[in-house]
Amino acid sequence: MKFRCERDVLAEAFGASSRAATGRATNPTLSCLRLVLAGSQLRVTGTDGDLTIEATVEVAGTTDGVALVPAKLASEVVRSLPSGAVEIELSGDKVLISAGRVNFTVPVGAEGDFPKWTGSVGSGVTVPAAELAEALKQVVRAASTDDARGVLTGVLVTSVEGVLRLVATDSYRLAIRDIKAAVLPDGSRFVVPARALGELQRLLGGAENVSIDITENDATFAVGNMRLVTRLISGTFADYQRLIPPSPPNQLVIGRDALLDAIRRVKLVARDPIGTPLRIRMDADGVTLRMISQDSGEAVENIEAELSGNEIEMSFNNELLAAGIDACSTETVSIQTSEPGKLAVIRPVVDGDAKKADYTYLLMPLRS
Repeated sequence: MKFRCERDVLAEAFGASSRAATGRATNPTLSCLRLVLAGSQLRVTGTDGDLTIEATVEVAGTTDGVALVPAKLASEVVRSLPSGAVEIELSGDKVLISAGRVNFTVPVGAEGDFPKWTGSVGSGVTVPAAELAEALKQVVRAASTDDARGVLTGVLVTSVEGVLRLVATDSYRLAIRDIKAAVLPDGSRFVVPARALGELQRLLGGAENVSIDITENDATFAVGNMRLVTRLISGTFADYQRLIPPSPPNQLVIGRDALLDAIRRVKLVARDPIGTPLRIRMDADGVTLRMISQDSGEAVENIEAELSGNEIEMSFNNELLAAGIDACSTETVSIQTSEPGKLAVIRPVVDGDAKKADYTYLLMPLRS
């Protein structure tokens, strides 16, 4: 195998594919990238057995072939090279990587041990990449990061009345985002690992469309010259629809940026900002944020807001509250509540109406 390619093109392919490789597996080939050269096409694949990222790039090929190279090392080497053409050549049990006066020699892995699982090809439905990227940014953050929690580490992908819906929860919060795209038949339900969708977010930047193909066992996303394949998570996802309050009587409409700035300020007094409750009082004068720390004192800030309904006071985990507010892309947001111990419903305000929003974030308050 021997070819030449521009450094930036190769660095992007190696960098993306290496994020799927793992250095913690018992199979050492899973810490490698598989390079397959056929004519002028180079296919670069990284996988951990559950997640695969594959990039296909045009190169000046001299000799076809297949080689495995250490993912992290090869990616860092290519990224460190001077701009211009990079030449890669397989020579015995070594791979030579050179650019100008810089030369590296890296070992090759055992090709026979590399997984050949490649997912589905060719029947995907196209969705605007920018819209999917925004939806993933809003929803993926709400999934659990605890591997022991099974399906809660994934995002439910389903179809409701012809709309693609993404749902994630870690038991403390719930995020829902609808996309107007008939990707799945109504009633279809799949759980896609949040880690895979997080990597997909990184591939979507600058792309126009993404092709999605979901089968019984895996999901395939094609973005430009990149393809991401992930195994689905088995198990039953929570019945999220029963958690959504029909119409909480108290609604606060407030500036998104003003609220985020206030949260960042008042939490400065807390030595443990995550474990210290953020107290919020909503009344006719606006919103009062308060955080108290025995060691660092107290911070109070009042913000103008519009309240309809009853005055109410609640306590929240400030990080989870800020995440929900931040995910709203509008200038103003709506916070709806019924009583202090019940879920708060956070939505962007679209054309003066939160009911028009395609994003919903539910947050469980803390006990005061």
